[in-house]
Amino acid sequence: MSRLLVCCVMLGVLLLPAQGRTARPNPVQVVSGDGITLERYFLDLSQGSVGLLRLVGDTITEAIANFRGRSTPFVMAEDGFYALVVADIDTSVRSYPLQVIVATQDGGLQTLEVTVNVISAGYFGQVFTVPSDRAYLINPEVERHEFARLTALMQTITYQKLWDDAGFKPPISSEYSSAFGLYRILNQTVQTRHTGWDQTAPVGTPVGAIASGRVIYAGQLDIRGNYVLIDHGWGVFSGYAHFSQINVMVGQQVVAGEIIGLSGNTGRSSGPHLHWELNVNGEWVDGVAFMRMWLP
Repeated sequence: MSRLLVCCVMLGVLLLPAQGRTARPNPVQVVSGDGITLERYFLDLSQGSVGLLRLVGDTITEAIANFRGRSTPFVMAEDGFYALVVADIDTSVRSYPLQVIVATQDGGLQTLEVTVNVISAGYFGQVFTVPSDRAYLINPEVERHEFARLTALMQTITYQKLWDDAGFKPPISSEYSSAFGLYRILNQTVQTRHTGWDQTAPVGTPVGAIASGRVIYAGQLDIRGNYVLIDHGWGVFSGYAHFSQINVMVGQQVVAGEIIGLSGNTGRSSGPHLHWELNVNGEWVDGVAFMRMWLP
């Protein structure tokens, strides 16, 4: 049995892919100001998860959400202004203030504040063996360089929403074999974090874009191998690793489910599979949980 399948059995992660779009829920909290209303569509945030905020008001010109030292602008949509706030993978478990500052047409500013509890996601460890011919890829400097490169690619935010009514769906239909957020011990020496989800896939399996968007990278990386990165707007990016073949080019517009490449075993990989990941506002987040959210 392969290392990948052993880890799968140990984890018990034999989940079915998320299906379809979630129906629009009622907000869990509503806070009112002078002619403006803040709606909160989440209660607590698990480590590595995303929360949705909505602002409504005829006089709003712009707004930002301040949470854990990060300022996130609200984006205007047909039925209000929206913002995605993130509890990153390493957020300490406790309560945090979330402050929303709203500018109005009369030149005034209003501030609304709520408290958000960040709760544990229960991440644990996983032993992972990199083959000897790729063991040089466990060097922490290689990983730091690659993360820096990805951060630079995702630095420019597209404030237009690029996903359509199809929403987000898994890139392939297969079992998950390794979960997001795990502490991975590589070759019993180096610890890292798993920034996405792995799905079982023999070499050559067609992989679809999880949502519509624009390709901003299609090429080779040391750890992720042949890699595609897609901008979905609103600070949401999806990445797909270890491809045997890339079928898209930088600048190309794609729709949900469009084939962007074929699964493989390139980069820091112990066997054929698909690793896909989601980044929101500069933080790696749980893509499966994100797909279960209601999004406008």
